[in-house]
Amino acid sequence: MTRSGGSLRFPGERFVSQAAFDAFRQVDQDLLDSRYAYEQDATQPELSPHLGTCGPCLAPTRFETAGHPPAWRDGQVCACPDRLGHRARALLHLLESEAGLDAWSRIMLLGAHCPIDARLAIGRPAPERHARLSALPHGLALEARDRGFTHVLAWDYLQRVPLLDLLLREVRRVLAPGGVFVFTLPFHYRAGVTVSRLDQIPRRSGILPAEFGGDVHDIGWDILDRLHQAGFARARAHHYWSRELGYLGAFNFLFTAEA
Repeated sequence: MTRSGGSLRFPGERFVSQAAFDAFRQVDQDLLDSRYAYEQDATQPELSPHLGTCGPCLAPTRFETAGHPPAWRDGQVCACPDRLGHRARALLHLLESEAGLDAWSRIMLLGAHCPIDARLAIGRPAPERHARLSALPHGLALEARDRGFTHVLAWDYLQRVPLLDLLLREVRRVLAPGGVFVFTLPFHYRAGVTVSRLDQIPRRSGILPAEFGGDVHDIGWDILDRLHQAGFARARAHHYWSRELGYLGAFNFLFTAEA
């Protein structure tokens, strides 16, 4: 495990396309199988909880996992003061080690509250929450100034926005040059193309709502192409796993896109 800029390097592989990911699966299937075998052993009582390192805290910790079978992504909680689950720790770790998060960063939060919101407000300008978009006759808009933010963070939100491509363009608009969009979502890693159910969404005066209460899209690998089409310079899917850092579970993904 290596350090980068005062933080632990975020583990795993970075992919720019489904083809690159499929090639990885073919070449490194033994690696994936070994991870799976470890997780099967880790369900034994004598192996859980286990000791490791909290990536965001840079401190030794103990990981406890709830559920039978274990809920690795959100149920694997560290013993640090914030008691963050796997995905929340991984997201904060990625932000600090690879997405350029700093004390002067200006952060916009999209959608529902994220478990790391309180941590993001420590030692830097308070993040601005834009929980809802404004619906317009021909689209939608974020009520925020152009190039006003260094980071936009969305926690399991994109799949709920019917006009997904317009949202991506709005995120690109509010990001300053070099800014980073970081997001989580339920990712369908076997799907090359996103499946949308817009015909099931109620409209008002013929206009789609800015966001919906449930999932509208089953998002696949074309999300990376959509980000490029929205004007982002580089979009990547971060596939990660680490026993030491308590990032267990099959096919864990976080996403970044650079303005």
